[in-house]
Amino acid sequence: MVANSANRGFTLVEVLVTMVIFAIIGIASFQVLNQMVSTEEQSQKQRDQLERLQFSQLLMQQDIRQMVAKPTRPSAMEITHQYLSNDPRYFESDGGVLAFVRSGFDNPGYILPRSELQPVVYRLWEGDLQRVTETFVNDRSSEPSIQTLLEDVNELSFRFYRSETGSRSNQDTEEGWSDSWESAGDLPQAVEVTIGSENFGTIRRVFLIAGVGQLAVDDSEGDRGAN
Repeated sequence: MVANSANRGFTLVEVLVTMVIFAIIGIASFQVLNQMVSTEEQSQKQRDQLERLQFSQLLMQQDIRQMVAKPTRPSAMEITHQYLSNDPRYFESDGGVLAFVRSGFDNPGYILPRSELQPVVYRLWEGDLQRVTETFVNDRSSEPSIQTLLEDVNELSFRFYRSETGSRSNQDTEEGWSDSWESAGDLPQAVEVTIGSENFGTIRRVFLIAGVGQLAVDDSEGDRGAN
């Protein structure tokens, strides 16, 4: 008696073909899923990098805008009236450096033994854009706070714009942009910051300094408490 073909089971070849088809579908699905996860990770990494870039630009803008003409004692002895420095000989950096004193260092009611002035240094160190701050303007006894703002940075440079309304001692200095700032008793009107990044290319921003032309902060001001 001939068996009913409708009740006949799968042959070995049919089973193998089915297994191959399911294996191909599984591999393809895994590859698609893996690609989606990889794309999401790359997108998240790029978003994080963009957020860090935006934060670093905002922080630099706030710091530079609040730059003040504050006499300092770099050697803890002699007072200098050079309120801003980009001399890499005085600050360790693999590229450009920008050092100054800013206002707005919150201290409500002076409950802390320090002023509202804070020394800030921007530098390039081992591929990182760093912001280095001290608690006191003229006291370097404590360890500085080092904050990494951006990674994979290969260039950091600054330029300075001098207006025609500088101090009396610098009236003969030419107005315009300069790669260095060596003027005593003056602050620039604006600072141009150039950052070379492996992730974003070359970024160039110009930040204005608020209140340029105002009287210098007295050396005794901001020296409350241990400052």
